[in-house]
Amino acid sequence: MENKSARAKVQAFGGFLTAMVIPNIGAFIAWGFITALFIPTGWLPNEHFAKIVGPMITYLLPVMIGSTGGHLVGGKRGAVMGGIGTIGVIVGAEIPMFLGSMIMGPLGGLVIKYIDKSLEKRIPAGFEMELSITSH
Repeated sequence: MENKSARAKVQAFGGFLTAMVIPNIGAFIAWGFITALFIPTGWLPNEHFAKIVGPMITYLLPVMIGSTGGHLVGGKRGAVMGGIGTIGVIVGAEIPMFLGSMIMGPLGGLVIKYIDKSLEKRIPAGFEMELSITSH
């Protein structure tokens, strides 16, 4: 009985990680096409287009994954916090931070979720309405 519980938890965790990556598959495919076409050893070498290959793999793709993870946990505001947290991880590393984005994205969403919950009763009604408009 305990094995099924552990197995179910591992599958749920894997499903959560998958939910971060699958919405961004199109960006990964686009990066692959750009790389295959425009790098110096590609099919249509172009030094100007080849310049976006590095920044895409270093910045764009991890931030997209982190933002998606933040959105899964904390909605639109969580997506913003997930992206910000992912940028912090990227700046501190020399390699593409896909694993870091899959940790910091949901963590950023969780942080803003708890901040919103703790401030919920302390914010006046008019200001609360303004915040709810921007978060939905």
